[in-house]
Amino acid sequence: MAERLEVRLHGEQVGWISRGSRRDRVEFGWTDGYEPGPVTLTESFGAVRRVAPSAAASSFFGGYALEGRQRERLTQRRGISNPTDLYAMLREFGSSIAGAVTVSDPQTARRTQPRYEPIRDGEIIARLRRAVSEGDLGSDDQSRSMLAGYQPKLLLARFGEQWYLPRGRAHSTHILKPRLEGRPDGLAREHYGHALAAELGLARYRTEMVGSGARQYLVIERYDRSVDGETVTLIHQEDAAQALGLDWVHDHAKFQDPQVPRDSRRLSAYRIAELLGSLQGQGQPVADLLRRLTFTVLLGDNDAHAKNLAILHLPGRSVLTDVYDAVPNLFQEGRIDCNLALAIDGSFDHRRISAAHLIREAEQWNALPAGEAERIVTTTLADFTKAFDRVTVPSGVPAAAVAQLAWNTERLQSGAEIGERPTGYRRRHSRP
Repeated sequence: MAERLEVRLHGEQVGWISRGSRRDRVEFGWTDGYEPGPVTLTESFGAVRRVAPSAAASSFFGGYALEGRQRERLTQRRGISNPTDLYAMLREFGSSIAGAVTVSDPQTARRTQPRYEPIRDGEIIARLRRAVSEGDLGSDDQSRSMLAGYQPKLLLARFGEQWYLPRGRAHSTHILKPRLEGRPDGLAREHYGHALAAELGLARYRTEMVGSGARQYLVIERYDRSVDGETVTLIHQEDAAQALGLDWVHDHAKFQDPQVPRDSRRLSAYRIAELLGSLQGQGQPVADLLRRLTFTVLLGDNDAHAKNLAILHLPGRSVLTDVYDAVPNLFQEGRIDCNLALAIDGSFDHRRISAAHLIREAEQWNALPAGEAERIVTTTLADFTKAFDRVTVPSGVPAAAVAQLAWNTERLQSGAEIGERPTGYRRRHSRP
């Protein structure tokens, strides 16, 4: 095998990857004569130096890597003895990852031409079950794909009404998530979160619930893919963990640390706002961030960490991606931890958040005109109320979770902290 891996962006070679001084590190060098194009590769390092800093390059490329049990299972199946061997992971699975970057061994690439194989409903169910039981993305030894995240999933392509299994270096167009026995309402919650985000204009891709019972799964259209006939075009993105250069090996780095909230090696709303304020091109990414933070609080999403917020790199400009993995999961029965993934105006406890906290948090960023933070929060609260009335609650979402969303909205609009929802609470304003 080659001693270097080829890195391409939208099909154009931009550089090479070689092994680093440690298993969890790689070295990245730009292709001789490469000049940056209209699409930014990453916000974490530039193309000024011929060789990028190893730590920054490792955080960026490591951000595409497998996580948790999937990392352990799939590296083991490919004979990778160390699950943090980043070079080996990119060599085996880097041909189809998030966004428009591809990483491949030139010699292996010649033997793994992309192709699509039709797949029937029964095999889809079988692969989803395998993804749950084995934690391997439901893939096989012919797959060169990977996608970060802990939840079991299956990567497929859909052209028209037919599902296909991507083989070799072929790209998926959809993510399928199976129903988990320990979280039987999890898919319905995620589907509901997406429907609310879509109604607010925060998500343009589609989701669909298929099947029932143990055979139920959630179909999610990939926002980083564009399909024309049977041609799949990649759209470049990187998540906030990559852009901020956070550690890719340990999952705690993507959350803000309640014990050391100003730790520069971890997430914070201020760091994200600072990053977004420096993006190229015209737009309002900082304003969009505040809108999303307000949505996160209203939804009760405690998993809005750095890998669940991403930047879309388009020609000449960079913007926030659609909202994804937004789930009202703070209101599950028996939950005692009410902390968010990051602090808002110094508070992690969802129950202690008010509209004033959101406004003060944004004002500390010093990136919005005077009065703009209050306008964004107020408008988002009003828009969420309308979305809440318009969106049909998917079957399987607990009534208590729906009541909590109504409570959150009423409390924030009244100027109060969210606090504890009383037993027997009924919404003041019913659906017309």
